[in-house]
Amino acid sequence: MNKGWKFGIAAALVGITSSCQSAVRLTMYDDGLACPSGCDAHVVFHPSMNGTEFAHDPSSAGGPFKPCSLGATCRLCIDPGGRQCFVATYRGGGPAPNTFDLTPAFFEEKCKSSRDVPALAAKCRELALAAAKLNDKINCIRDSPNTACAAVMEAATSSKEEDRSAFEECNRVGQATFNSARPEAERRSLGCAYEAVGTGGPNSKGVRWRKLLPGACRTGTFVGRDGLDCCSGNVFADGHLGVECSTFYLSPAR
Repeated sequence: MNKGWKFGIAAALVGITSSCQSAVRLTMYDDGLACPSGCDAHVVFHPSMNGTEFAHDPSSAGGPFKPCSLGATCRLCIDPGGRQCFVATYRGGGPAPNTFDLTPAFFEEKCKSSRDVPALAAKCRELALAAAKLNDKINCIRDSPNTACAAVMEAATSSKEEDRSAFEECNRVGQATFNSARPEAERRSLGCAYEAVGTGGPNSKGVRWRKLLPGACRTGTFVGRDGLDCCSGNVFADGHLGVECSTFYLSPAR
């Protein structure tokens, strides 16, 4: 699922080319049922990067560079000149240029053996540190029976169940048909998983994004505070998402 709209700035950025001299950013995402192939270990990135020195079919590592194919292995390079490269399954378009958006499943798999790619190893250390900060918190998704979590989980479950019926109806009748019978505030986009008119934010650039809607999160997961990703109770992923999942992690009573 294309995530570029989420940041709302892709149109204002210059498409990345093989002459780009800056390192590519590594980010994590999980937008529930909108995440391709059950959010398996994969990467999504801006279409302008495909077929460049930063993202190409592994068979063309020496150039000229061929674009990666959907569902196939893609060679990703963080630095220009074919440095700091690794492979991941390519699942399509993603965020703004100069970013590889990777799933929690990818990081869980790669962080076991990332030492040969220093930037990836550094990202794995960052994820581990963020996860460690949640170790002394009450994890309401994994420990939902905890009385301290009652209000949080009741609200999250209720909003998810209420929205799931709209999500399923939208997919059943088709997004265009669903939206034609709804006021603007209730219309959906991007496979019915997101709101049609952005109400998220604004961010530091004054831009609003389209929120991921509660019903689009998979079983056992819940949309985060700002409608950017689904929180799973997996501290390795939720820690990195920071304030997005903070609602589900409570400080124990003293």
